[in-house]
Amino acid sequence: MAEASELPLKRVVLSSSGLAQFTHAGEVAPGAALSLPVRVDQVDDVLKSLTLFAAPGTLGAVSLPGKTPLAELFRDLPFDQSALASQAALLNALVGAEVEIEGSVNATGRIFRVEDETAQLPNNGGVVKRHRLTLLTPKGMVQAILEDLTALRFADPATRAQVDKALTGLAGNRAKDLRTLSISLTGDAKAAAFSYVVAAPVWKTAYRLVLSKDGGKARLQGWGVLENLTGGDWKDVELTLVSGNPVALKQQLYTAVFVDRPEIPVTAGVRIVPKKDEAEARKEWRAGGAAAPRLRAAPAPMAAMEKADGEADLYVPHTMGSAAQAPEAEEAATQVLYRFPGKVTLASGSTLMVPFVDADVSASRTFIYQRDTNERHPLAAVRLTNDGASALPGGIITAFETGGDGAANFAGDAQLPLLPKGATCFVTFALDGRTDIRRIDHGVTRARLGKAVGGTLTLTTKSRWAIDYEITPPATEDRELIIDEPRADGWKPLADTKDIEETATRLRQKVNAPAGKTTRTALSRERVDLENIVLTSLSPDEIAATLSGLENASPALKDTVAKLGVVVDTLAKLNNRKDEIDGERKKISDDQDRIRKNLASVGQGTDLGRRYLDLLKTQEDRLAAFSTEERKIEGDIAAANRKAEEIAQALVL
Repeated sequence: MAEASELPLKRVVLSSSGLAQFTHAGEVAPGAALSLPVRVDQVDDVLKSLTLFAAPGTLGAVSLPGKTPLAELFRDLPFDQSALASQAALLNALVGAEVEIEGSVNATGRIFRVEDETAQLPNNGGVVKRHRLTLLTPKGMVQAILEDLTALRFADPATRAQVDKALTGLAGNRAKDLRTLSISLTGDAKAAAFSYVVAAPVWKTAYRLVLSKDGGKARLQGWGVLENLTGGDWKDVELTLVSGNPVALKQQLYTAVFVDRPEIPVTAGVRIVPKKDEAEARKEWRAGGAAAPRLRAAPAPMAAMEKADGEADLYVPHTMGSAAQAPEAEEAATQVLYRFPGKVTLASGSTLMVPFVDADVSASRTFIYQRDTNERHPLAAVRLTNDGASALPGGIITAFETGGDGAANFAGDAQLPLLPKGATCFVTFALDGRTDIRRIDHGVTRARLGKAVGGTLTLTTKSRWAIDYEITPPATEDRELIIDEPRADGWKPLADTKDIEETATRLRQKVNAPAGKTTRTALSRERVDLENIVLTSLSPDEIAATLSGLENASPALKDTVAKLGVVVDTLAKLNNRKDEIDGERKKISDDQDRIRKNLASVGQGTDLGRRYLDLLKTQEDRLAAFSTEERKIEGDIAAANRKAEEIAQALVL
């Protein structure tokens, strides 16, 4: 039967999200207290996720030292941690405590102080630092050199207990980065298990893809690379790798939290003396009350829970097969689990690589052209189909080609995205420098068609984007080429375009290019934008510009544009005249300022002053005429705008 502190690690579940679940299980003595050493930085995660499994009614409490145990320890002692730096420091911190000393001086008394002093060594041998202890005894002050004493005892048992408590706490805190959880069991539990989830290094995927000479199938090996950085060895543990993105949260459960409370003043009320209750104490309020309900842990979400003989809800290790067997893959709603059939042993600080996929997959050789990767040459690629039973996690791929001698030769590295079951992806691993591609982007051409009724124009803009390609493969090899272009929002391939595949982000067109010839092809896309324009909300020149750009010209449209042209010309002349009036008015205003200054200098009764007055009157008459003309222009502009609205409302397209 294992001791509590030796409850072995049975199962490790590593997640690609940077978490790991550890499960310990074994036999225990009845009423045992299990212990779990935990790094300080992992205590929050353990408190959040620790799940206990034992027979019903046998679970007790879980306790551990505080986050800062020494600070809490010395808070209740009459000295701080620095007092334990030396004997003199401790005695000075406990001034007034009663001690008994033996040696060069024998006495019992209370500590008065300890002072440093230096003494000359014989024969000019230098100086030595000593500590002089002064005690207050019934006979008076007694002094002794600490270094000459053979014994010093605290007479008060409470003081001895305080010093012993401090030293015990320091000894237990030497592993300052560790805290030990104590898990108590009650009753007759014979077996127990506990599981917890903490941060761990992400396990990585690394694939090998061996391409056959004839194509059609390829050998895919997937390896998981993982590290044991727990600080302890893994010995014969069940290993499960999980690929997914679970929600992973943190909370400071190990940090004491205090809530601020408002402080109110003390108020004094009238004293009252309640009557004494002479009745017997109510039995229903007796100490203890009803027994607390016993708790039973729910099964852990990631651990396999089975019933053992005589026990309920206990962890039982799976029956494991040969280590050479492939892992069992299980696809859950949000993740894929790989359970390895053999037990795993891994020393602390070591790295392990285990295979989780080894199968033939559907694979076809092709070449893919991506302008954003290389403008002139395509990439050698493989179209992979995941025809396995579960999704494949993303990772790096090393590709090999099978040569004529049957040997697998390195072909290049690639990246595999997360590949769901039944999905297909392209894996590109090398540049095909022997195939040349010329890409000619003709840009976007637009055609604008309109439909107008009651002054509202429905504008349809048809845009076309054409790209031509000239593909020249090697002189002796055909090329099956995939033209891969980004998919732009709103753009669709032309309806008559063949061999087009659309994904969420890409457009792919398949082209067969015979050896030694230049094959020409085109990828054309179009988009249609609709816009409703209320013509009467536009100015006449905006109406004319909008209608002039339409390509569905009709007699009605031409007549409307011509009429609007007349209105626009009229408005231009009227606005030009307004600008002229504004300019002349400004000149008159500036001239009047000059005349008024001169008039003030010469006086109104002089001949020159009277001439200035006549000139001011003439200018005022002209300004009045401008105002009259502007009112007429404003009326003509309003009439022209109404005319434009009437023309727009009358248009039917």
